Amino acid sequence: MVRTKIEINPANARNISGLDDLARIVFPDNRTHRQVFVAIWLEIKYAEDQFAPSFTGIEKDNGFSDRVLEAVRARMKKMGLLKRISHFNPHHGHVGGWTFSDRFGNALNKVAQAINDNKRPTGRQTDEQKDRDSLSYV
Repeated sequence: MVRTKIEINPANARNISGLDDLARIVFPDNRTHRQVFVAIWLEIKYAEDQFAPSFTGIEKDNGFSDRVLEAVRARMKKMGLLKRISHFNPHHGHVGGWTFSDRFGNALNKVAQAINDNKRPTGRQTDEQKDRDSLSYV
């Protein structure tokens, strides 16, 4: 099982100023995983069309193992930071590879919207009862 623990402390999130700070939030408990995260991120960020056909070589260039690279890449994919492009995709010339995904950012926006939507009462009796019934489902 790939763990996807993320540490979102409002004080830390407010002070994000670079990729290293983002790595500390996404991989709070492992410095090596943070380094691999940054290496993968930079590989895609500066690739042509932000598309990396593979990550071969970055583990040797940065001094970490294939196993750690695959673990971090799998976790980033599971969280929705990366997406795999199939070789059947004509957009990238039928070459498989990796690119950024919008799933993680969209999920965070959805959570923020749900928090804001549920702060204020709607004034309808059925909504209040539904909210109170939520207590028995948690």
